[in-house]
Amino acid sequence: MAPTRLRFRLFSPKQTIQPPVPYDPPRQPNRQQLLLGILYWQYFFTPPGGWGNRRSYDLARYWREQGTEVWVLAGGTYFPSPYPKQRAFRTAGVCIVWLPGPYHQKLCMPQRILSFGRFTLWSLYILWRLRHRRLYLLATLPPPLLPWVAAFRFKLTRQPFSLEVYDAWPQVLSLRLPRFLYLPIAWLLQWSYRQAEVLFALSPDIARFLPPERTLLSFNGTRPALFYRRRIPSFLPFRVIYAGTFGWVNHVRFLLQVAKLLQAYRGIVFWLIGDGAERDRLEREAKELPSVRIFPPVPVEEMPCWLSEAHVGVSLVRPQPILFSNSANKFYDYLANGLVVGLNYTGWQAAVLREAQCGFAAMAPERFAAGILRYYWDRAEWHRATERARRWAEKHYDRRYIATQVLQALHQRSPERRLHSEPRTKRNITSS
Repeated sequence: MAPTRLRFRLFSPKQTIQPPVPYDPPRQPNRQQLLLGILYWQYFFTPPGGWGNRRSYDLARYWREQGTEVWVLAGGTYFPSPYPKQRAFRTAGVCIVWLPGPYHQKLCMPQRILSFGRFTLWSLYILWRLRHRRLYLLATLPPPLLPWVAAFRFKLTRQPFSLEVYDAWPQVLSLRLPRFLYLPIAWLLQWSYRQAEVLFALSPDIARFLPPERTLLSFNGTRPALFYRRRIPSFLPFRVIYAGTFGWVNHVRFLLQVAKLLQAYRGIVFWLIGDGAERDRLEREAKELPSVRIFPPVPVEEMPCWLSEAHVGVSLVRPQPILFSNSANKFYDYLANGLVVGLNYTGWQAAVLREAQCGFAAMAPERFAAGILRYYWDRAEWHRATERARRWAEKHYDRRYIATQVLQALHQRSPERRLHSEPRTKRNITSS
């Protein structure tokens, strides 16, 4: 049954919206043609209750629903505290093996490398323990140690693997590393790309830096069934929200500059939700701006409620062209939650906003402030833009579609491993 079309009114702060109809993918792959199992190898993994990008968990859960055995080998960076003390557990039918990782953006580079190395050595032991389960390895970049180990493992054992590339690696390293360190790392990453069966690029601009013969586009995506507007926000205050990491790359100080330009508009407030290396500095500078409030990170399950109170969602990066290729999950979540999206960079995301007519992109603080004021004064246009954003996310960025596409791609590139997945018996349905 099609959902009822809603007509928004300007002064209706208590108006609520019914949850969308649960998504049912139109076409499922034949269970006779699924891979026997997948070993999902990711350092930055977010389980239920954690904050951060939950793409990996969502895809693993959807694969399990389609009858594929899934194991996740994860770091504990974004695991909530407290979390189960056991280092291996099952949730939604997915087996998760994790290592508590002492990682934070405030760590210096040697400490980060030490944390990556510790996780990699521990992963080698787990890979050896799982060697008889015939699991297909799907690794995630970053960190770069994982594709290197997967490539060397392929050379030694001939066990194939695929990679998910979250950013334009190794090009992003050129922003922080000297040339004598960047060149060997870049060569090793390019060599790892040539060993992989499939490279899943999370944005069209990332795909331009990968070997085209083995690269497939696989957006970061979102969960429209979770991210939807719970209620229409009040007419005032007009809230601009940033939900993400406060790091050097994210350049959140740009939003403070915009807030300073809009101080005369008492009805516009700015919410910053997250954590990172720049948080202390942002808090000091925000004390002079009464319209700016900074909040700690919130679990993914609670984020739609926060976004439902806002009008404009903001995604930011430093003014470096290589960073414009990013595929930040906040961009997709804003669209699914029915927010107008503001970017301080150009690139493929800005092109999407122009085509979908649901946001703006401006690299100068003055022009960015003008983009906010446009929707602040024209609420009718804001309502139309939010509807277009929601429809675009449902059509193009649903992670159920993405999970099915990734699974089919792994099967099509590997016909010699056409194995039967475990049957959906009453016993394993109950256990999942």
